[in-house]
Amino acid sequence: MTSSTLHNQDLVDVMAELERHQFDHRAAFAFEMAQRGRVHPLNEDELKHFRKEKDGVFGPSPWDTPNLSTELPFTFSSLPSPASVENAIKNDIGGENHFRFAPSRGSPDDDATAIMHLLDNIQTPTYSEPGAVIHMQSPTFNRAWRWMPGWESEGMLGQSDFLLTVAPTGEVFELEYHDHHFSTTLLIGSKVWLTFPPLQANLDVLRKAYGEMHAANTSRVALGILAELQHGIFIIQKPGQTLLFPPFWSHMIFNTATSVSCGFFIATAAQYVYRIRNMDLLLSLNLFWDSAEEQQNHLENCAAELATHFSTIMTGNFKRFKVANVQNAICREWVNTAQKKETDFENMKEKIGGLLGLIDDEEEREKIDEMFRVVWIEFVQLKRKKKPECRLCHVRIEHMPAGETPDDRLARHVTDVHCNFWALI
Repeated sequence: MTSSTLHNQDLVDVMAELERHQFDHRAAFAFEMAQRGRVHPLNEDELKHFRKEKDGVFGPSPWDTPNLSTELPFTFSSLPSPASVENAIKNDIGGENHFRFAPSRGSPDDDATAIMHLLDNIQTPTYSEPGAVIHMQSPTFNRAWRWMPGWESEGMLGQSDFLLTVAPTGEVFELEYHDHHFSTTLLIGSKVWLTFPPLQANLDVLRKAYGEMHAANTSRVALGILAELQHGIFIIQKPGQTLLFPPFWSHMIFNTATSVSCGFFIATAAQYVYRIRNMDLLLSLNLFWDSAEEQQNHLENCAAELATHFSTIMTGNFKRFKVANVQNAICREWVNTAQKKETDFENMKEKIGGLLGLIDDEEEREKIDEMFRVVWIEFVQLKRKKKPECRLCHVRIEHMPAGETPDDRLARHVTDVHCNFWALI
C-alpha cells in the first residue's frame, strides 16, 4: 500500500480513537481539538491547499509533512508476529541494552515488577497500568536493519540504532521535538499522533513552553500551549505502518491500545545548519533528563556528533548530494553578526561555544574543540590555494600575524579568531 492511499484519514476517525481515553485530560483536550476542526487530519486532499514552494505552511511535497506508509525499514518482508516481538523484547531488555522506564514506581524493585507486567501484557490491547519502556536498544531488530538508498540525496551522515518503545493503552507521551529525520514503525497496537510543523511561530511557542516548564519544575506541557501551536496534523497509526517525520517537527503520542514501536533517527547534511540554528530547543529538552549524569552524557554525545558530522561535511564528497551549498552556508553562519534589533543573536561559532561550555568534562570538551579547529584549518588551507585569504572572513594572508609559511599564518588566524571557543565559555 502506497503512502498516498494512507493519507486519506479524517477527524471523525481520530475522535473515535480518542473517545474512550478521555479520562486523561490531555486526550480529552486533543479530542476537543479534533471535534472543533482546529487541527488537520492526515488527508492529502486537505493538506495540498497549504503546500507551496515559498511562503507555504508546508513544503510542496508530501515528504515535507509526516509520511505514513507500509514500507518496512527491515530485512524481513512482513511484520513479525506479536509473539515474536514479545520474545525479542524479553530477550533483549536489560544488561548493556539501555532503556528508560517512566514514570518510575519509586524503587528499582517496583520498576522491575512493573516492567515485567507490561511485557507480559504486550499482546493485551487493553492493558492500562501506567509506565512505559522507552527507547530500548534491541540487537534483535538492529540485525534486521535495511539500507534506504533514498537518503543519499539528502547527504546521509548517519543512522541511530533501532530504539523500541512499549507503552500501555492510555499512555500519553508529552510534546517532544526532534532535530533529525525520525522513522517509527508500529509493530503492535494503535497510536494517534498530534504533530506540529516547524513554523517560526510554533518554534517560538515551544521556547516559551519549555521556559515555563523549567520554571515550574515539570515535564508536562500546559494544554494552553497546544492551542497556540498552528497547523497541527492528527495521524492514526496501525500495525505494519511506518511514519516518517521531517526534521524539527514536534509531536505528542496517544497510545490507544497497548503498543510496541521501533524507531530510529537519521542525520543528513541538508539539515545540519538548521540543527545549529535551533540548538536552544535541543538544550532546553536536555534539562528534562532525570539526572545531571544523564544530562552530561547527552550533551557530550550531541557535541561529539555535531563535530563528527561537521568534519564529514567540510571534508567529504557525497554521491548524490551537492555538499558545497552546505559548506558555504556553514561559512556564512559561523561568522554572521547580529542585525539591528537582534539582541539575542548568536552565530554558529557562538552556539557551538555555548554547547561546549555546558560540558563539565574538560578532557572531553577539549577533544571536541580540537575536532572543529583541525577541520577548519584544513578547510581554509585548501581554499587559500585559489585565493590567498581566509575563506571565513576574507582577511588576506599578508595581513595576518607573521608565520613561517602561509599555512602557518592561516592556522594561527583560525585558532585565534574563528575557533577561540574558550573566550565564549
